[in-house]
Amino acid sequence: MPRAKGINSFTDLYERAVGIRDNSFLSSFILGHLMTEYLLVKIAELKQPTLTKLIETLNHERLVELVFGLGELDEPMKETLLAINTMRNKLAHRISYTPSIIEYKNIVLLAQSSFSDMTDGFMQTLEEIEGKSSLDECDEFIFHEMFMQISYNLHELYVDLGGDWDIFHENT
Repeated sequence: MPRAKGINSFTDLYERAVGIRDNSFLSSFILGHLMTEYLLVKIAELKQPTLTKLIETLNHERLVELVFGLGELDEPMKETLLAINTMRNKLAHRISYTPSIIEYKNIVLLAQSSFSDMTDGFMQTLEEIEGKSSLDECDEFIFHEMFMQISYNLHELYVDLGGDWDIFHENT
């Protein structure tokens, strides 16, 4: 296993783990990723109700590919969701990974070009990160905005497929 950058002792490791509680970027990103994954599962279940048990076992990448293959995502949406998943994987598997402001901006720009900005969340995020050198300098309200815009779009797909606006029915 490669050495974790910036973690040279058990104390460093402990402080990194405890510091996660106060990391609004990390918590927003992980929860946003889970939210989009949940909506993708619900979309796939509506399209293929007999495969519910299988759908729930898919990793995020395969789930995105399935919903794309079912014709519910276009290529730019798929690429955005896969790019987000790549960053999530880095966050989940590299304890010292912190995305640069440029990495984050590029994902937001990709999302903006492939999903509707229903409440100006992409625009507000891009305005907030402009001129900043790290995510730590940003107002934390922006960290959930990209996922909110994506979830609005995915929820609309879910409803268009016959899902209830408010209640998620469990497939059995």
